[in-house]
Amino acid sequence: MINHLGNLTGGLLLMLAVIATAYGVARSSHFYRRELSAGANRELSLDGLRGVAALMVATYHAALAGDCILDGDWGDARSPALQLFGPGGVILFFMLTGYLFWSKARKAGGKITPWKLWPGRLCRIGPLYLASLLFVFLLAELQFGYAWLKPANWQPLLRLFALGALNWQKVGPVDLGDYNGVVWTLAYEWQFYLILPLIAFLAVGWRTISVAGVFGFLFFCPWVFFYLCPGMDWVGLDLSPYMYFLFGMLSAVFLDHETARSLLSHPISAALAGLIAVGMLVLNHFLYFSLSLAGALFPIFLVAAAGNQWFGFLSHPAMRCLGMISFSYYLLHDIIFRFEMRLIMKTGWSAFPHFCYWLLFIATAVALTGLCSATYRWIEFPFLSLSHKPNRWVAQNNPVAFPD
Repeated sequence: MINHLGNLTGGLLLMLAVIATAYGVARSSHFYRRELSAGANRELSLDGLRGVAALMVATYHAALAGDCILDGDWGDARSPALQLFGPGGVILFFMLTGYLFWSKARKAGGKITPWKLWPGRLCRIGPLYLASLLFVFLLAELQFGYAWLKPANWQPLLRLFALGALNWQKVGPVDLGDYNGVVWTLAYEWQFYLILPLIAFLAVGWRTISVAGVFGFLFFCPWVFFYLCPGMDWVGLDLSPYMYFLFGMLSAVFLDHETARSLLSHPISAALAGLIAVGMLVLNHFLYFSLSLAGALFPIFLVAAAGNQWFGFLSHPAMRCLGMISFSYYLLHDIIFRFEMRLIMKTGWSAFPHFCYWLLFIATAVALTGLCSATYRWIEFPFLSLSHKPNRWVAQNNPVAFPD
């Protein structure tokens, strides 16, 4: 039996080790010292929140991999807290996307031009996505050889080069989704970017009321179907991710009021937000899981979006450094953890005590922090700089949920 407290302890140690490593990178690297200094006028709390979100998802997948080694069961972190980390981190990323881009639409008077938005998104997501895809190809080749890379499989192979906009499908005998379990979220990001120029006019004036109306519809209609037709999957449509974007969009509207922003930026508001989040999680048993988790995270997100630095934690150089590399960390960590898991299971080294695997994943997470610092510096940053030459700190004019 896997000890729940042991898993939670291992997860917390992993997070502390990664934060400490990120602090070392932030202090020792000239590039990161320069960029952290250049970004001093940014929304520092949101930079730190990105790092928290990526770290939550990575810790969750480390727990899944370690438990799968012991009992072959993927999907249970064996800890109620860690089980929330995976979906919780993804929800925060979606909220960040909704907030940052809706804020941009409001500042632009409700106008977002596709020829400015979409090329920036290609430069933001494309290079690292393709690098991660190459890594997945290499790992799949090690396991299956080259036989699956044949012309007959051209359709699922072609989908892979849509930069995550299309969900991955099996390529012959190979399910590449088993090599990277986070890439599915990019499809929702791309859908948001696709429709944003069409709905940006709703961001200003009385039309913002319609956003609240859509929010209410998506929130309450699933409840009607759930209670009236408990055996129905609501026609297989998962609207939850769109709700997470809407949480962020509504935050942008609410925080336009300086009084609200000022109140929420106070340290007391951080403490109250934490208490509210815990209280809502206690009620999780009675609510639809993903929406209740989003509701619990919303107060935390709202105060962070208001500039609340959570007693200096979110603005700490280590967290801001993690925020910068968080897209790399988010997209690469699961590939590495799953590779290690397969290697251990294949070699028969699955008889060690559980804490040994936590030590391995902690060491891997530390090394991954260094790797992601390099991929951000040499893969992400050059393309970001190329697409936003007028602004050295490229995220200033092109905000996304993942760090720029």
